[in-house]
Amino acid sequence: MKKRSGLCAVLGVLVIAAFFANDRRAIEEGIALHNAAEVTPEGNIERGKAILAPLIDKYPIAKGYYGSLITLEAGVWEKNKNAIKATTCLENGTALIDEAVAAGPEISDLRFLRMINSYELSVKSPMNRYKVMKTDIDWLSSRRSTLEAHDQSLLDLYKGLYLIKARKLSEAIASFESCIAVAPGSSEAEEAQKQLNKYGE
Repeated sequence: MKKRSGLCAVLGVLVIAAFFANDRRAIEEGIALHNAAEVTPEGNIERGKAILAPLIDKYPIAKGYYGSLITLEAGVWEKNKNAIKATTCLENGTALIDEAVAAGPEISDLRFLRMINSYELSVKSPMNRYKVMKTDIDWLSSRRSTLEAHDQSLLDLYKGLYLIKARKLSEAIASFESCIAVAPGSSEAEEAQKQLNKYGE
């Protein structure tokens, strides 16, 4: 009996591990579709939502990207001249992202996701998410030393973009310069250089 119980326990662990592995693959696929949807919304939004939907109550990261997909869907409705559905998507999507961060406040990927999403919505939609963006900038900045160079440059870029909107030009320029110094040649550094060309002395 003891051997049988031990075997059952091992099998149970293996089954759980298999579920986690499957969930992880699904989340990775959902994130890939989310990133593709930023360029090509058609098809990628619905596929991403379908993959992530069963996982949003289990994993904050899945909920965050699911919410972001809904905000991308808002852009589609806006292009189709349906302001009501666009507004509903913005409200529902940002609410899910905020819930995800509340459920997983120490997940840096969620902080980056919300920081970028908040900036894009604040610039391209009627929704103002700059205050939320600042919260994530501050959280990430307090953990800057733990971030890889690419993530530091991403933080510097969006911090600079935020500071431009906050009319703190000298601080923004310093942030763009830091972005370039941390990850020269990166796409973030290229964008930071464009900002410097625009706002620098």
